[in-house]
Amino acid sequence: MNRDDFGRDILSNIEISSEDRRALYMNCKKGKRAGDFRFRHAGALSAFIITMTVGCTGIGAHAAYMSYKQRLEEMPKEEVEQLSGDLSNDTSITIDEAWSRGLNNNETLRLAELERDYYGNGRFPEGEVGRVDKLSDWDGVSVCYVEEDHLLHLPESELTDEQLLVFIDYNAKKDYVMTQEAEAYIAELPEDDPDHVTVSPYVEVTGVDENMLISSGKDEVKKLFGVDLGSEWEADISAFQPSLDNPDFINHDMYTVTWSKCGASPNSTSYTVVYGMHDLKLLAVGVGGREYWATLGSLGEAEAIRKGENDMATVLDKLDTMYGYKNPDSVEYTEVYHEYDETGDARQYYYVFMFGNVEVSVIWDLVDEKIASVDFYTE
Repeated sequence: MNRDDFGRDILSNIEISSEDRRALYMNCKKGKRAGDFRFRHAGALSAFIITMTVGCTGIGAHAAYMSYKQRLEEMPKEEVEQLSGDLSNDTSITIDEAWSRGLNNNETLRLAELERDYYGNGRFPEGEVGRVDKLSDWDGVSVCYVEEDHLLHLPESELTDEQLLVFIDYNAKKDYVMTQEAEAYIAELPEDDPDHVTVSPYVEVTGVDENMLISSGKDEVKKLFGVDLGSEWEADISAFQPSLDNPDFINHDMYTVTWSKCGASPNSTSYTVVYGMHDLKLLAVGVGGREYWATLGSLGEAEAIRKGENDMATVLDKLDTMYGYKNPDSVEYTEVYHEYDETGDARQYYYVFMFGNVEVSVIWDLVDEKIASVDFYTE
């Protein structure tokens, strides 16, 4: 799992002012494809593979997986070529920019539930995404890809379950084709190509008591969110060790424990706890997912700025009470945080504080007045 801090080394060589460099770095760190350590811009296929490794291994789940796997592998050649073309023509930065409109809160919540059915129970749509050359050819009521503007068009009316399943199915297939093409591209790279990875930083979890990590992580989630992660939440542990390829990155070696419900996807609510690989020091705790985002109250931009500034004292008090960080040396950065919405529908605020050589980043739920994530980075 990449904390997006490797960009510091690159940005240090850019000939711009320190203020502009900081702003550029923060925009990268909180960027639209990797907003913060909680937000994993992963394809649906990757999400399902993760789900299959975290406890959904019963007979029913295995049958659903085999059905899903067969569905993707047996796509007609023409459909694969169409999806490949969609990927080539996709110039979007955020996920939503590939659609004609974003999903509303209710659609997002229903989407997360239907994704659990799609991936965990093999519930597929009866139909499929339509295709037309021009926007004027679209009927306005179906889920349809328009070649003219390279967008997946959604009707303005609330999507039905069938339409959401069609939407899920299209994105799952598109992500599958993207994954296949990426793997083929990497496999064909010569060894002297800078994109050729000789040592993968994603390694097996070894040399640590996994039950201890899970137990400790549950305690951290309970402390920050007051949530008891019961049996319906399955834990997945991953290991990220970039120092295998570059010893300078040893401080970025980490274990990540993620809790999600069976059949979960990137849209589902998940809890994440990150530990340093070599000292098991706590690096981050957070909750995320579009499903979680959809439950948050929202404010207008100006009101969010005022509230974010006024709430800073409360945030610092919580950091002191829960983690012992008191009286920051400086407030490095603050802004309204738009994780999934760029239209002024403000739901969270972003703070970066310096305590000595430790940078503490906080995502704050403005209306609910709760910390959504806290991230500790030693300079």
